[in-house]
Amino acid sequence: MSERIHKINELIRQELAKILLENINFESGEMVTVMSVDTSDNLETANIWISIFPENKTGSCLDLLNKEIGNIQKMLNRKTSLRFTPRITFKLDKSERYVDEINGIFREIGD
Repeated sequence: MSERIHKINELIRQELAKILLENINFESGEMVTVMSVDTSDNLETANIWISIFPENKTGSCLDLLNKEIGNIQKMLNRKTSLRFTPRITFKLDKSERYVDEINGIFREIGD
C-alpha cells in the first residue's frame, strides 16, 4: 500500500468516526467503531470495516448505516479535502470475534 493511500485511509477513518459519533442516532448502548478503511488504488471505493457492540445489534446497526449511507457520504465529502472522495461501503469486522473464539479454545486446551 502506498503512503498516499495509507494517509487517505487514516483521514477517512478519523472523519467517519466523528461523523458516526456526532450524526447517527444509534440506540442506547450500541457502539459502532470504525476499525479500518481499505481504499482502492484508483480512489473510487473504500471499504469501511466496523465493529458493533453488542454483537446482537449488528443487523439493526448495519441497516441504519446503509439507510443513512447517502447522508454519511455527503458529510464525508464535505469534511475531506480530497478532489474525489471514494464511495464508501460498510463491512463488518469479525476479527475481534475470531480472537475471542481462539482464546476460548486455548483456555479449553489449558484446562
